[in-house]
Amino acid sequence: MSNPAAQVSPGKATLQHSLRLGAFALGTAALLVFADNLTKAQIDLHRLEFEQQLLIQVLPASLHDNDLTANSFRLGPDSRAYRQPELLGLSTTRTGYLATMKGMPAGVILPFETEGYGGAIVLVIGIATDGSITGVRVLQHGETPGLGGQIDISESQWITGFNQHSLTDTPESKWQVKGDGGNFDQFVGATITPRAVVAAVHNALLFFEANKNVLLAAGSKKEP
Repeated sequence: MSNPAAQVSPGKATLQHSLRLGAFALGTAALLVFADNLTKAQIDLHRLEFEQQLLIQVLPASLHDNDLTANSFRLGPDSRAYRQPELLGLSTTRTGYLATMKGMPAGVILPFETEGYGGAIVLVIGIATDGSITGVRVLQHGETPGLGGQIDISESQWITGFNQHSLTDTPESKWQVKGDGGNFDQFVGATITPRAVVAAVHNALLFFEANKNVLLAAGSKKEP
């Protein structure tokens, strides 16, 4: 004979099942949020490591002895502390760095942007105190591999062609690709992107020249 006390009404059974499903759903949601946060943290860490590697590439350790991250400053499209911030083409606030050697300014690393055939291109440029380029690297781009993608050091050495150039030794008319009468190579089948990058590098040098004293002052100027 069945025990009435052991029997569960259909309504109560449904409620218990719903509660179990709800608890399972909450647990699953919490796990997904945790995994998403963990993944984002890992992505941010890898991006930071990548950017740190590029900093050394654009301004080698032989040219400075300070911790670049300890001498950073902010640059944005509306940076009030600097003249002609529009020359950098920035769409958002980004980080610049002051390099020093034995306590004296040795150069800066500036972020800048331009538009290529595949969309926005984010770059960094190292500039020594004499205005010469120590290196240029691409942080982000959406260019087609084998074509505009050759601006990336992982695809070709094209980007190293800016090294040692300055406003002094390269006349304004020569800050173009060779097909337009300038000094810089272009890519077969992809002219828009190298043109944009050459013009953007030239503008970054113009920004440095217009703000040299401020940029080399202390690297402590912060933008709100």
